Amino acid sequence: MENWLLYVLIGLICGMIISFICNELELSDTSHLIRNRRKFLQQQRQIILNELSSKAPEKTKIKDEIVALIYQFAASKNLYTLKDIELATKQIQNHYSKNLETTSTFKINFPEKEMLSFEPQESLMLLTIINEGLHNAALYSNANFIFSIASIEDERLHLITHDNGVGYNRKEIHDGNGIKTILKATSDLKGDLKLASTIGNGTVVNVQIPIDNF
Repeated sequence: MENWLLYVLIGLICGMIISFICNELELSDTSHLIRNRRKFLQQQRQIILNELSSKAPEKTKIKDEIVALIYQFAASKNLYTLKDIELATKQIQNHYSKNLETTSTFKINFPEKEMLSFEPQESLMLLTIINEGLHNAALYSNANFIFSIASIEDERLHLITHDNGVGYNRKEIHDGNGIKTILKATSDLKGDLKLASTIGNGTVVNVQIPIDNF
């Protein structure tokens, strides 16, 4: 009887030791993953800062200033929410409104609550898409209103720049550097660009990105 109790006690002690070792290994693995994740995000921030320091001048001084702000924003922390992107978009709009001779009124509409999160490079590409759309509309559309819109539909994040300006015939005017930049950023995010413009009816730039990418 005493031997049986001894074996049970030894078994319990061994089980506790094994459980403790497994917990320690799991905590060690988790800490390792967290450290690797933090290191990866910090590397992204450094890449963005390096690109900022070496970036060539943009077409206009105003756009150059905004591009610098975008890069600085994207390197300011490790993770961003859609609310952060909204606040940065407002800053971009305000900069164009104050520094361009334009009569356009800028509007914005983002979701009230959305839990999407973005890494530095992703936030950089999102704001690049938004800025290029705003830059083209602010300079060329002669619109009364320029809208920046974000929405979640069909498991996709839609980033829309819509103006009610003069529009243009896409068959006659080839895509400029702004649209090419949007296409590159959209491709990097594995999204699609839907661009529509007609004479007298303004232009709609709609970038659709699968939210499972974030």
